[in-house]
Amino acid sequence: MGLNEFAIKLLLIFFPGIICAYVVDLLTVHRQRETTFFLLQSFIFGIFSYALYWMGIKILACFMPNHFSGSVTFLLSLVDSKTPFSFREIWIVTFISIGLACAVTLINKYRLLHVIARKVRLTNKFGDIDVWGYMLNMKEIVWVTVRDHSNNLIYDGWVVAFSEDSKNAELLLGDVSVYNNDNGERLYQVGTVYIARACENISIECRTLPISDKVLWKEGINEQPKGTTETQPGTEAPI
Repeated sequence: MGLNEFAIKLLLIFFPGIICAYVVDLLTVHRQRETTFFLLQSFIFGIFSYALYWMGIKILACFMPNHFSGSVTFLLSLVDSKTPFSFREIWIVTFISIGLACAVTLINKYRLLHVIARKVRLTNKFGDIDVWGYMLNMKEIVWVTVRDHSNNLIYDGWVVAFSEDSKNAELLLGDVSVYNNDNGERLYQVGTVYIARACENISIECRTLPISDKVLWKEGINEQPKGTTETQPGTEAPI
């Protein structure tokens, strides 16, 4: 078998992995990846898709041995030039790979691996590209107050859409009330506002997140190290 023939055969056999990797790349938010990573991802997804197909065939063969032999030809066709590859097998595995891509996308969307790893204190990473995405992806984040320090304005509205990372911070707000940042004067209201600012020029306040009961205002509270006795003004500590 010549090199070109082997390359074409390899491409056809791992076509499901390429489709799976493409769908995952299309539906998930991630940093820019190199071609080498995409090829490696395609290979892994392809192997996993064929493994799922093999498991399914084995299970069906146990219940219907007359209809399913439990054999998969994709590995044999790679190492043995006389073994033809099955187009039917490739198409079935392609549909399996699309289902696998959807499962991987859901895992990525809800950061399930990171949630489990954080629960067992294996890592402190949260899975998003940066804190910008982590904050705006929180399900509690609905209404936000954006302070535009460069233009002395406040935008108050609900989050419609936002950019994937903070490198080019973009935010689309709905039902927006605009105020003056200095004195809180109400200026106008508008249906939607598109904001594109450098991160150092804006700050975002999330009013839908409750303040913890443990947080106390520091005015009038004397913070002292443990082991010392706090005294009120005008009183003396007991001897």
